Amino acid sequence: MEALSERKKQSYKFDRKLTDEEIEELIENYDYDPKYADPDYDDEYEELEPIYDRFGNPTESTIRAMYESRNGIYEIMTVEEAIAEIHAACHRD
Repeated sequence: MEALSERKKQSYKFDRKLTDEEIEELIENYDYDPKYADPDYDDEYEELEPIYDRFGNPTESTIRAMYESRNGIYEIMTVEEAIAEIHAACHRD
C-alpha cells in the first residue's frame, strides 16, 4: 500500500465524457478527506465549483457528495433547521 504522502492526487479534469462505470469507480475509490465530516469545518470561503463539467462528468465536489451520501457521512438537516441556523448566525452578538 502506498504511503499517503507518496500517493498521487486524482485529477478531476477530463477531456471526454466518462462512462457510467468510470464514474462509479471514481466514487467508490474517492480519497475522502475526513475534514469534510468535521462539524467545525467551515467551507464557507471555498470557491464553489459547478456540479458537472462541460462534458457532463461530475466534478470533485459532486463525487465527494456522492461518496458521503453512499457512506452515511453527512448530517441531515431540514429546511426549517437550516433557516433557524441562518437566523441564529445573523443575530449573534
